[in-house]
Amino acid sequence: MKPVKRIEIVIEEIELDNVIGELDRIGVVGYTIVPRAVGRGERGVRYESVPGLGNVLMTIACDERQANQVIEAIRPILKRYGGVCLVSDAMWVVHDS
Repeated sequence: MKPVKRIEIVIEEIELDNVIGELDRIGVVGYTIVPRAVGRGERGVRYESVPGLGNVLMTIACDERQANQVIEAIRPILKRYGGVCLVSDAMWVVHDS
């Protein structure tokens, strides 16, 4: 196993292209996107009532240096449009050995 930082980002789907653009700019090579993330937050219960206007969950596994780059790159988007970003320690199960 390999230690990594796990970054989870919940944002409005309409902002997804902006976040992906920032990830591309700083060289993030992999992430997972889960569409239609629903739940409850400070703005109340969130459901996708109109296609394309719901939330998505992005998950990224990377080293600490790149995690810091991701955080700084998406901070302005989160500040402007809202969302959640969580960073935690994780273990990546290396499957190619």
